[in-house]
Amino acid sequence: MRFLLIFPRFKYPSGDPPLGVAYLAAVLRQAGHEVEIFDTTFMKRPLAELQDTLKSRKVDFIGISVMTSMLAGAAAVAKICRQYSDAPVIAGGPHATVEPEGTLRLEGVDAVAIGEGESIIADLAAAGGDLSQVKGLWYLDGQRVVKNEPAQLIQDLDQIPFPTRDLLDMRHYMDIWYQLDAVKYGLRGTSIIASRGCPFNCAYCQPTLRMLFGKRVRRRSPANIVAELVELKRDYNPDGVMWLDDTFLLDSAWMTQLCDRLTEADLDIVWGCNIRADVADKEMLACMQKVGLRIVHVGIESASQRILDEVYQKGITMQQVRQAVGDAHDLGLNVRGYFMLGAPTETEEELRATVRLANELPLDDVTFSITTPLPHTHLYDKTRHLIAKDFSEFDYYKNPVYRDGAVVANRRLDRIKKSAYLQFYLGRKRLWRTIQSVLGVSGVRKMLLKVQRF
Repeated sequence: MRFLLIFPRFKYPSGDPPLGVAYLAAVLRQAGHEVEIFDTTFMKRPLAELQDTLKSRKVDFIGISVMTSMLAGAAAVAKICRQYSDAPVIAGGPHATVEPEGTLRLEGVDAVAIGEGESIIADLAAAGGDLSQVKGLWYLDGQRVVKNEPAQLIQDLDQIPFPTRDLLDMRHYMDIWYQLDAVKYGLRGTSIIASRGCPFNCAYCQPTLRMLFGKRVRRRSPANIVAELVELKRDYNPDGVMWLDDTFLLDSAWMTQLCDRLTEADLDIVWGCNIRADVADKEMLACMQKVGLRIVHVGIESASQRILDEVYQKGITMQQVRQAVGDAHDLGLNVRGYFMLGAPTETEEELRATVRLANELPLDDVTFSITTPLPHTHLYDKTRHLIAKDFSEFDYYKNPVYRDGAVVANRRLDRIKKSAYLQFYLGRKRLWRTIQSVLGVSGVRKMLLKVQRF
């Protein structure tokens, strides 16, 4: 069978390739099927190119990755697929999982894959395309929505083949990748995933993550991870990688084993990862540093303990934040802080306190995003009566979705966010680093991409 998998990113190009789609392609390829990834990230006329693709070749199935932030693009793509192909269209991904009926209402969509996609797409191919035989699918039978049994989670992640990066424009992705720029400007690298799931209950993520990946964290074996790194080094020779896992530093025994394997492999790769302030053990960070750790990303979110507790349900304290950031800095690690602005009930003074905190902490990079209640998270369910925008307009970079009066006025919030970036990157402590970052063609290109989110 021939599959066309579409990743409809129409704005905010990123150096992070769509690994989820590449994993699906790997499963199909392993089973002997033909597969192509249509990634719109770097296309100037994606819909026209999609039309040409559908006209030029026959496919048996079309899969579309649907995230809330890319919903408008996914809807446009599904409509084109219906016009230029008679292949069934399956929508999957985070938005399709938490909003299946709404996704099924998109013109052109025939079925929705709910949850982890690898087993679903493998079963679909094995069933010869018979939707009724595939667990994890909801599909339309006329006007009736048929809901098949849920799919089982893949218990052994080592059984999933490595993502098919050869079907992606990896040269372009690596050219604009900036995850380790705080470590050294110009490092070429890419992203990698070692685990699935998160045990924490942050209001802006859960229960979506549990619906996708289950209640417990599943990890690949250190041997399997290092094997992928060896393949990456052979095929693309990256200087570094960024682990995208939400809870990379959580299981110290597993992490120790991974560090041992990295030592044995001696791949000459530096790396970064996400950590939580309440589990950032300094001794373990030091062990990770010996085998390549150079930067940690910390979800700080707000300087207000009230907002952290009552709105975000983050489960961390300001003391833990200061300790974790300070420990990482003392070790010589770079630190990026993630912050959210514009939570319901958040006052302007609390917003400004968050901006001050970002400048006071020894951070090397920051991201300020707009608080966005993604569909059917705890935050969405608690505040849905305050939302003034359709899902297709959700944009946590620069489009507040709460109505004025429910939060700080949208224009005021936008000014505070822009001022926060300017204060951080043009302040005395970081101005020279900022100037260095835009020197050369690569630096200018990366800065222009970041400005799109400003």
